[in-house]
Amino acid sequence: MLSDKEQKKEFKKIASKNPEKYYAVGYLKKEGFSRKQCSKCEKYFWSVNNNQKVCGDSVCSGGFRFIGNTPAKNKLSYLDVWKEFSSMFKKFGYTPIKRYPVVARWNPTMEYTIASIAAFQPFVVSGEVKPPAKKLVIPQFCLRFIDIDNVGITGAHNTGFVMIGQHQFVERKEWDQNKVFGEIHQWLRKGLGLPNEEIIFHEDAWAGGGNFGPCMEFFSRGVEIGNQVYMMYEQTPDGNKELNIKVLDMGMGQERCAWFSQGCATIYDAAFPKVMESLYKKTGLKTDEKLMAKYIPYAGYLNVDEVEDLEKAWKFVASKVGMDVSLMLVGVIILGF
Repeated sequence: MLSDKEQKKEFKKIASKNPEKYYAVGYLKKEGFSRKQCSKCEKYFWSVNNNQKVCGDSVCSGGFRFIGNTPAKNKLSYLDVWKEFSSMFKKFGYTPIKRYPVVARWNPTMEYTIASIAAFQPFVVSGEVKPPAKKLVIPQFCLRFIDIDNVGITGAHNTGFVMIGQHQFVERKEWDQNKVFGEIHQWLRKGLGLPNEEIIFHEDAWAGGGNFGPCMEFFSRGVEIGNQVYMMYEQTPDGNKELNIKVLDMGMGQERCAWFSQGCATIYDAAFPKVMESLYKKTGLKTDEKLMAKYIPYAGYLNVDEVEDLEKAWKFVASKVGMDVSLMLVGVIILGF
C-alpha cells in the first residue's frame, strides 16, 4: 500500500482534474469565488479577488501578514474559540461532545490521538461502530511528536494542542457537501468576522489512519486556519474501496484560531498568556521584540514538513530579517522564544 504522503499526492492529481466532483464548487461560485492556479507552487485555489495570482500559503504569499494587523473583526481568547464555535454549530444541528483520551487505545493504527478524527478511526469511520452522534463537534486534545522540530521556530506549532473537529458520519443519501462547506464558511465569516476578500480556499487531499479523500484548506494572510476533509475511501491490501458511509473531517487548531484572531506575535502568546508571563518573570528572560517583529512574518518558511532545503530557508529568512544566519539562529532560538 502507498504511504499516507504518497496516497495524498496521487489522489490530489485525480481531484484536481475533476473539481466539480470532489469540491463544493456550486457553493464557492455562488459566493463569488473563482478557481485559480498559484503562479508559484501551481496549487489550485479559490478567491473572490480577481487579481489574486498566488495561493494563501505563507511561502507563496509573503509570510504571515496578520501579526499586529489581523483582518478578523472578532478577537477571541483561547477559551472563547471553542465556546463560540460549539455554540454556532449546535445551531447547525451538531452535538458538542467531550474529548477522547490522548492515548488512542481503541485505534490499532496509532498510539496517540493525533487529530480529532482519530477518535473515530477505524471502526466508526468504517461504519462498524455507531458514532456518539451523526453530526458532532469535539475539542480533541492531540499529541504530535513529529512537530517537535517546528516548536519554537515557526511560532505556529505545538507538540500538544486542541484540534476542534466538525464531523459527520452519515448515509450517502444524507450527504450534502455544499452544506457542510457552507457551515465552515459561516464560521470564518461570522465566528471570526472575516470578509470573503480575506479568505482563500485551497484544493488539496488528505490521507491518514487508512483513509483518504479530497479536502479544502482555508487560509487568511499567510496562515492556514483549518482544513475540511471529505473522507471517501479506505486503503486496503486489495486496493482502495469506497467507505460505506460519508465522513466529514474538519480540523481546526483552537490555539491557532485564537492566535490569528488576536494577531499577537506567536501562538504561545495567544494560548498561554499567563504561563508566558510567569516564565518570563521566573527566568528573567525578555523577548527581543524588534527581532521578533522582523522574524515572525517569515517563520512559516522554516516549517520542516514543507521545506526541502532547510539551510537555504534559514538563509532566506535571515536575509529578510537583515542578520547573519548564525546570529539570527542564536537570537531566535535562545532569546526570541
